[in-house]
Amino acid sequence: MASPSAGKPLRFWLILILCIAALCVAALLILRSRQETGGLVQVTQSGEVVGTYPLDEPATLRFESDNGGWNEVVIQDGAVQVTQASCPDQVCVRHGATSQTGDPIVCLPNGLVVEVIANETAPQLDGVT
Repeated sequence: MASPSAGKPLRFWLILILCIAALCVAALLILRSRQETGGLVQVTQSGEVVGTYPLDEPATLRFESDNGGWNEVVIQDGAVQVTQASCPDQVCVRHGATSQTGDPIVCLPNGLVVEVIANETAPQLDGVT
């Protein structure tokens, strides 16, 4: 016969899992609320900014990487997306279009990061402050 305390460990783990799930949902909601529609697309490759483009002007851009790979980036209808890439996993292509800040499109094999940024330059804190 099971002792009366046999249910306590199970109850503890269920409460712990529910608390972690609640924290994850809260963090997701906070991150989503901080996103805003941007006005520019900034493309970074291998850690260096290679271009900044207006989000409201249609463009099709191709970026070649040092390793021989490439990405095709399309700006249209106020959003940006990677439509084609030479990388094997195609994560950047499956990401889809975005017009929100804080939602970068990343292609690790080609070292490409495409992110939407705000038009105005927000004041940045420096190392002293």
